[in-house]
Amino acid sequence: MERDETITYEEYEYIDHIQNITLNPFYMSRIIHAFISGYEKSVVPFNLLYIVLPIIYYRPSRKLLITAQSRSSLRSLFVDDVNKAAALGGLQERVFYFYTLTNQSFIIAANEGRIRLGSEGIELSQTIDYKDTLNKNVRDFIRAAHYLGLLCSKMEVSNVYRLLGVTLL
Repeated sequence: MERDETITYEEYEYIDHIQNITLNPFYMSRIIHAFISGYEKSVVPFNLLYIVLPIIYYRPSRKLLITAQSRSSLRSLFVDDVNKAAALGGLQERVFYFYTLTNQSFIIAANEGRIRLGSEGIELSQTIDYKDTLNKNVRDFIRAAHYLGLLCSKMEVSNVYRLLGVTLL
């Protein structure tokens, strides 16, 4: 007996609820906060935030970042190995998709007093440590964002965008 492959209205509703939970700007603000906490310079350029969610929410790139170490680089993680370079596939489209969500997440983190917009860029008000997160899935997202911040702080913003092959409009 074959199963009918059509999706029912209830299943669409269920999918919508899952998307609302995972694409929640309050949760995403923690990811942005972790990125800024990992960034080793005192001020984070605002336009750097637009790569965070698209990279962290894509499982292949998040998995690579979870295994990153302080001596890693964006190049060693994503470019030097052809198999790892696939983790950046579709990044430009994801940057466009997450653009508004990134703005919303930044506003929430700023309103909660965890970060602030200064004259030079974004400054950290409170640190966040991925080791303090009890849930392993959440910890993986926070750790990956932290290490993405650390790796991005080692390069100029224009070189980060060039290496990742993305542009902002």
